[in-house]
Amino acid sequence: MKKSTIKLSLSAMIFLLGGCAYSSDAIFPDLFGEEEEKTSTVAEDTPVTIVGSTNFEPINISEGNNTGTFVGQKVVMFRNELTQLQSSIRNNNAQLQEVRSSVVNNALQYHKAIGMIEAKLQVGTTPGNPQMFGMLEGAQNNIQVMNANANTLSQLAAKVAADSANTDYLVNAIRSAYSISGAVDEDHRQLHILENEASQTSILMNSLLNEVNSDISRQKQYINTASDTIVYLSSAIKVGSYGVNNVPFTGSISNTGFGSSPSVSSGSPLFVVKFNKSDVKYQNSLKQAVSNALSKKPSVIFDVVAVSPTNGSSAIAKNNATQIFQDMIDMGVNAANINLSAKSGTGTSSEVQIFVR
Repeated sequence: MKKSTIKLSLSAMIFLLGGCAYSSDAIFPDLFGEEEEKTSTVAEDTPVTIVGSTNFEPINISEGNNTGTFVGQKVVMFRNELTQLQSSIRNNNAQLQEVRSSVVNNALQYHKAIGMIEAKLQVGTTPGNPQMFGMLEGAQNNIQVMNANANTLSQLAAKVAADSANTDYLVNAIRSAYSISGAVDEDHRQLHILENEASQTSILMNSLLNEVNSDISRQKQYINTASDTIVYLSSAIKVGSYGVNNVPFTGSISNTGFGSSPSVSSGSPLFVVKFNKSDVKYQNSLKQAVSNALSKKPSVIFDVVAVSPTNGSSAIAKNNATQIFQDMIDMGVNAANINLSAKSGTGTSSEVQIFVR
């Protein structure tokens, strides 16, 4: 089996950790514990694999002579059937690699469009900018391609499943042929070789089916995340920006972006970042905290609190909280499940606290 890697790094998702604390058990109030300091000294990029990477190539089928016996004729028939099944593997594999290429290229286009939109929103633009909506429409078209690719993969999975069943049937038929009378030693020798080759083909066929199904699952998850992003950016484009004084979400966030400090459960917060230096690397720990919280309670509500220092500027703390808000959206958290608020603290530097309920 030959392999080639087809991976797309959508974002650098693991960074150096500094100035942050994370409590993995803070999802339930009775499990609140002491804050656990997490540190890392190695920067690392984690590629996000949106499709598999295996190139499926069947083994060569050995040649054999027709002995002229009834079993010998069966051997010829079995060999032809195995040849057809292997041809089907090659065709299905070619289609899979074509779809994967489309998936990767389309994802690149999608993230390029999203990146341009987010960059413009970061500095601000006119409310309802038609050029921005035009770029967003391009990203929506990319999602349509994602859906088409997912449908193609589903159709491919059905074909591979049928071929897999036929391959298993062939293996059993070959094994049954050993008991047919009137065979010569050469017939059994060729049957043994064919059985091994058909068994290996069956394994390859099942591997192909498993990887196609895995690609389908990845695509569906990817499409859901991308669709949520479109909704988020559409709201931001309507008002021309997102940030400290204008986070364009309703329901979970006040019109000014930051509400009063939320009512959170007593105990330690799920996650704390202290911005006590110029370049705090918190993303890796934040991703772990969010992931653990969602795994324990998928409907969890996150309260993101910007805490400004004594006699310090609240704008800095709010900027930091807004960035973390954006990071959580990028991690797949629904905006409706995030409350953004601000309060004054007693420390000397700004920090962001995240509570869950």
